[in-house]
Amino acid sequence: MGDLSRAPRSFLDRQEPLPPYTDPRSALKQALPTLRPAERISVTRSAEKYMRVNVSGQWQPFRADVAPYMTEPSDMSASRRFRAMVFAGPAQSGKTQMLQTIMAHAVMSDPGRVALFQMTRDAAALMEREKIAPMILNSPAIRARQAQGRGADTIFQKLFTGGTHLTLDWPTPEKLASTTVRMLMATDFDRPAWGNGSIGDGDPYTQMRARTRTFLSRGMVVIESSPGAPISDENWRPSTPNDCPPVRYGVLSLYPGGTKGRWYVPCPECGSFFDMTFSKLVYPASADPTEAGEAARMRCPHCRETFGHELKREVNALGRWLHESAPDENGRVALVGIEDPRLRRTDLLSYWLDGTNAAFSTWAELVAAYQTGLNHFEATGDEEQLRGTVTTGQAQPYRMRSASTEMEITLDGLRDKAATCLTPKGVVPAWGRYLTVQVDVQGTYFSVGVTAWGPGGRHQPVDRFDLITPPESAPAAEGRTLRPGEIPEDWAVLEELSSRVWPVEDSDWGLKAVSVAIDMHGPGSTTDNAYRFYRGRRKAGEGHRWYLTRGDGRLDLPDRVWLKAPERASGKRKVAADIKILNMATNRLKDAVAVSLRLTEDGENICQIPRWMEEKHLIEFTAERRGPRGWDKRPGMVRNESFDHLVQARAQHIILGAEKINWAAPARPWAMLSEANDYAVLRAEEASPPAGASAAAPLLAEAPQALRAAPAGHGFIQRRGKWRR
Repeated sequence: MGDLSRAPRSFLDRQEPLPPYTDPRSALKQALPTLRPAERISVTRSAEKYMRVNVSGQWQPFRADVAPYMTEPSDMSASRRFRAMVFAGPAQSGKTQMLQTIMAHAVMSDPGRVALFQMTRDAAALMEREKIAPMILNSPAIRARQAQGRGADTIFQKLFTGGTHLTLDWPTPEKLASTTVRMLMATDFDRPAWGNGSIGDGDPYTQMRARTRTFLSRGMVVIESSPGAPISDENWRPSTPNDCPPVRYGVLSLYPGGTKGRWYVPCPECGSFFDMTFSKLVYPASADPTEAGEAARMRCPHCRETFGHELKREVNALGRWLHESAPDENGRVALVGIEDPRLRRTDLLSYWLDGTNAAFSTWAELVAAYQTGLNHFEATGDEEQLRGTVTTGQAQPYRMRSASTEMEITLDGLRDKAATCLTPKGVVPAWGRYLTVQVDVQGTYFSVGVTAWGPGGRHQPVDRFDLITPPESAPAAEGRTLRPGEIPEDWAVLEELSSRVWPVEDSDWGLKAVSVAIDMHGPGSTTDNAYRFYRGRRKAGEGHRWYLTRGDGRLDLPDRVWLKAPERASGKRKVAADIKILNMATNRLKDAVAVSLRLTEDGENICQIPRWMEEKHLIEFTAERRGPRGWDKRPGMVRNESFDHLVQARAQHIILGAEKINWAAPARPWAMLSEANDYAVLRAEEASPPAGASAAAPLLAEAPQALRAAPAGHGFIQRRGKWRR
């Protein structure tokens, strides 16, 4: 017989022994929390008992008295009397922490399905990494409830023993249509990611309410955000004590349909309750922003006495939410507490907190930021910085200044400005330091505008003409007009724009354009022809001077201009990766242009209007008007090239970095009339031109006939080689 030790073992002999049976008591221990009834404790008391928060780098137990105005909204999120809650408030007020207390209550005291919607997938991941995960990790009681096993603790999903299932989501039609949850929370609701009031099949608020309907009175939708939507009616006046201006989307569009609660505090002097708002702060507006902020004091509307920021925490501790009652038999509305039977009949809780109440910001910061934004707007016409401090700092909806009737561009105003500016057509004003050229592409012509720029952003149209005749080298050029959208060779007529010279008033110098911008959109193959033309200019060594421009009419764009290669509509493949398009946030640029056109006194970015501009050109400046959704053409207006030229000019001014020039000692050679400037031409002494000849003729002798334009006189003569009035 062979060696039995070498005989193959059976399959069962090869298996490891099975582990012992699990003690049923351990399984029961894990299952019991699921059967535990909900703990009868408020949301804020639960957070104080179980949750820890980061305070200056140290994790400490949550304290409701730090932001007392958050106690009622947090506790009411567990109410079975209401089905939804919206909270409009400033940054640095504890809005996000409120959502965390609601989540902690669901984990520890009232288990259930919870969904937290952030703006985007990346924002959801960031919130999990910087807020949710650290809070769980540093809160021992909550961490002990975290489930184990695959999928129990991921970026977008957290499972807890007891039955709480937390997901971090973002607004897409699919997620809003398929999620069924008991508690649905949404943050930054006024951001563009929420579709400005429309996602998929409808508005996101209605869709979110549908997702909690299965849970009947236990279902709740909680929405928080700083107001972001602009005021849609500049003539609005409040009709009830806690009324808010009309907006098209966001938290304040929902607020009027709820209980309309505002935070009221007692005056330290007279004891009367009032709502602290930024408009009630008094400070020397003419002072430096920092000094104005340090001097800010709150004025009581009852006794007219003021008090300083050092008392804010004290009055907040005594504050309370007052909501609107239903109208009485005389139509009068009272302010009542949330438990008052006279409260408005609605299943929506709505709260609106002004930024002056925020626990984590100061009045000095709010005032300094507002004054800085206001100074920036008055200097540049750009409202974004000002809008940001109003919406996120003060928690107020923004009234677009450029959309108000006071900010409209009027024909009479333009005529008045033109009456005093006598520089002739084709001549750069004496203060001009560099030129930009703008080209608007039309079906049968190129509309060309030339803008002179000087110290402090001062600027003025210098020339305006249409190119309608194709170059001789173009196919079948004789007897036809330009066809930019069809014939790429027609674009050659633009080449001489970079070499043309415009004389400077009272000077021996002439200027060429530092940059030339062409609107790349138009009929037919305009865009493809624009790419072809740009590549030709780049091959000729002029790529740094030519820009193809594209307007972006979206609101709330972070930048005014940016360079980016074009992409197809799908966004997947760049069709001209070798070309950087000059993208323009047209609403922001048009706001700035409108302010410049309205300025009548010398100052930053004033736009001078020369008398040579014809009435039809002035009308083009007024062809558009500002509304809550941006700039739109007025009814009946056809041409707006004058306005578009200045928008392109402003975009070039910004992308060239000219806003940052120190005009006392310009570091950029093209901003000086000197031999170091490649775009400045020193004019040789010439005899006076014959009668009727163009003042610019000595400088334009080599320019093609299509680009020669005689200036409109206005009393200018050539004396000692210089053009003078």
